[in-house]
Amino acid sequence: MAAGQLRTNEVAYENDYREKLERDHHGKTALMHDGEVVDIYDDPNDAYLAGYERWGLGSFSMKEIGREPIELGIFSASLA
Repeated sequence: MAAGQLRTNEVAYENDYREKLERDHHGKTALMHDGEVVDIYDDPNDAYLAGYERWGLGSFSMKEIGREPIELGIFSASLA
């Protein structure tokens, strides 16, 4: 994923979406692209497939609503 896309989505989630989504959709998965929440999914696999089909690998991100990110250490560098 382009680092800019990921950062844009992270900032938008924290600043614009977090409070409402955690109140209304806790435990679900948000599909994000270009700083916008595109859709909400019950299953993260469905969110991934929708993002992949619409934009291709590396052009979207997903956020598990209400969960803090998991630090993967050096492994996370290979995912970016």
